Amino acid sequence: MKNVVLELMVDNIQKSVSFYTDILGFEKEFEFPENNPTFVSIAKDEIKISFFKRDEFSKEIPKFKDMRLGGSFALNIEIDDIQKLYDSIKKKATIIKELYKTNYGTLEFTMEDSDGYVLLFKQNI
Repeated sequence: MKNVVLELMVDNIQKSVSFYTDILGFEKEFEFPENNPTFVSIAKDEIKISFFKRDEFSKEIPKFKDMRLGGSFALNIEIDDIQKLYDSIKKKATIIKELYKTNYGTLEFTMEDSDGYVLLFKQNI
């Protein structure tokens, strides 16, 4: 195994991309097709996320057609300055768990994106 590519199914691809670019500072890398894209890849530093529109994704994986967005997993993202990120987004996003210190040596907070996917941000201390 060499790599994990994160592809999130979404209903409104522009809304999802806007959330990550406007609130979290990601940049669009690739979209296909150019007019009315059904697949968009974004990146920030070493993190890459792809969005796949439900109707197209379910052609490849039929069981996705009627699945609820969000899933039962968290995108666990390590960052350097968690306080800065937290302060910049706490009024723009749905915070699920406020910034706190864990008993295993990290500062963390958890939020939800515009499609219900959970993002857990952490910083080692």
